[in-house]
Amino acid sequence: MARDENPPFGRGETWYGGTTPTATNLGGGHLLGKEWVFEDQSPTAVQSRTGAFVRCRAVRNTSGIALAPKRLGVFSVVAGEYGMNVTGYASTTAQECYPIDEYLPSGGAVDDDIFWIIIEGPAVITNGQTAGATTNFAVGAWLVSQTAVTSQAATAGCAEAQVLTGATSPLAEQVQNRIGRAMTARTTANTGADVLAWIGKF
Repeated sequence: MARDENPPFGRGETWYGGTTPTATNLGGGHLLGKEWVFEDQSPTAVQSRTGAFVRCRAVRNTSGIALAPKRLGVFSVVAGEYGMNVTGYASTTAQECYPIDEYLPSGGAVDDDIFWIIIEGPAVITNGQTAGATTNFAVGAWLVSQTAVTSQAATAGCAEAQVLTGATSPLAEQVQNRIGRAMTARTTANTGADVLAWIGKF
């Protein structure tokens, strides 16, 4: 963890700072996988949101698209890239995934840029896009990723309540790959809404 160093860029920023990376000459490789701890607050806020710390990891977007803030990203499973490259959004129920920096501009992190994902601590994530029992949860509920058609679909990278009914094969994924606990409640009418969540595997 790089806690004793100044971060290479702030929350809401990326390594390339909005410019388009040159795919054949990428910089910042020495940062990939390194983690920094930030106060839980907006880059423009005076006070901390929760008083907690947020542990963030520098990762590269290798998805081929711009990755939006508040969505759940998944690591590459190619040897040497796990934990350092993000290949898209979570697209299966209870997939291992992590939130993309909520403070990024709406355009997100462009392809090949380096950005923050949240490894642990409070983070705003996006609630599921389809109304139902799993988009209706209380504070303290465990959250997991929601199914989508592909890892780059508009509905991918969203969260829903963890389901533990039935000791079937998906149960292990539900238990192991939960995102964290909801810090805000949502109802079935709150589809596609922001959800403040405490991210972690505790």
